[in-house]
Amino acid sequence: MSDQPSITAAELAHRLGGTFKGDGTRVIRAVATLEQAGPDTLSWIGSPDFLPRASKSKAGVLLVTEECSLPTDRTVIHVADPDVAVCEVLEYLAPPPDRVPPGVHPTAIVSPNAVVESTAIGAHAYVGPGTTVGAGTQIYPGVYVGARTTIGRDCVLWPNVVVRERVTIGDRVVIHPNATVGADGFGYLQRDGRHRKIPQIGTVVVEDDVEIGANSAIDRARSGVTRIGRGTKIDNLVQIGHNVDIDEDCIIIAQCGIAGSSSLRRNVMLGGQVGIIDHLRIGNGVQIAAKSMATSDIPDGRVVRGNPATDNRRFLREQASVRKFPGWVERLRTLTRRVQRLEEKVGDTPNEAT
Repeated sequence: MSDQPSITAAELAHRLGGTFKGDGTRVIRAVATLEQAGPDTLSWIGSPDFLPRASKSKAGVLLVTEECSLPTDRTVIHVADPDVAVCEVLEYLAPPPDRVPPGVHPTAIVSPNAVVESTAIGAHAYVGPGTTVGAGTQIYPGVYVGARTTIGRDCVLWPNVVVRERVTIGDRVVIHPNATVGADGFGYLQRDGRHRKIPQIGTVVVEDDVEIGANSAIDRARSGVTRIGRGTKIDNLVQIGHNVDIDEDCIIIAQCGIAGSSSLRRNVMLGGQVGIIDHLRIGNGVQIAAKSMATSDIPDGRVVRGNPATDNRRFLREQASVRKFPGWVERLRTLTRRVQRLEEKVGDTPNEAT
């Protein structure tokens, strides 16, 4: 028997605090895009721009805004915010997650003086001496937690996560597979043609409700703290250098690189593959578009893009000019030919002064 949850349209409308029209007995077993949805699937329309696509969709139930009007033969649920509502539907219909069984797996190694509170620790995991792990935290197989580290309550450390020594992890933090927190920062002095390593003896503090994507790396400080603020969400394959300070509720998309000692204030958003050089200050609410490179401080509230990153409106004007460049080249060639002909013509005219 399948353990996939299901719900009727009428029940779901009640759960979401919305209203439905159409067949309230229609069963929903999945959520999909308008193009991929089927008869037992719910899809959603968050913007009027998607209405033409909705008419062709085979979705059994559509989640729409309160003012949205669709043909009467469709089963629809009207809610205030379809994008938020679909998140609730996804949570309800999600298959039961694989969980680490309570207790400590026989193959796991937990130091005798580690403090572990009602925690689930999977196969071949390691918890070092002097470490504290809060109640409700799940440590999946293959995780390494170094000595004198603190991990809060209700965290999830997916397989092969590495949390090095003397790191502090808050409550409800999720760290996805193969991420590393607290590896040495990248610091060297060049002397006599050789690279001398600068000791990295600081720590990392990850505050409550942070999520760290797979294969991301957060380096420990040279001295002091590398900090990830409460509620910040970090995508896969992100590199955060030593002594970086990231404030609350930032969004950092895949393949970003933030060099040492830079700071991001609250609610900063970095698109994919953004680079930030060292010792910069990125102000509150700044948005940096994908593939941009920040090479100087950015004041609060700015939207920037490009390499080097500049004001978004200026960037768009410059790009519009670049697209016109081929035409300008041809005009320049034409003007050059006309000037040459005029010069040749003037050169053939006798000089009356002589």
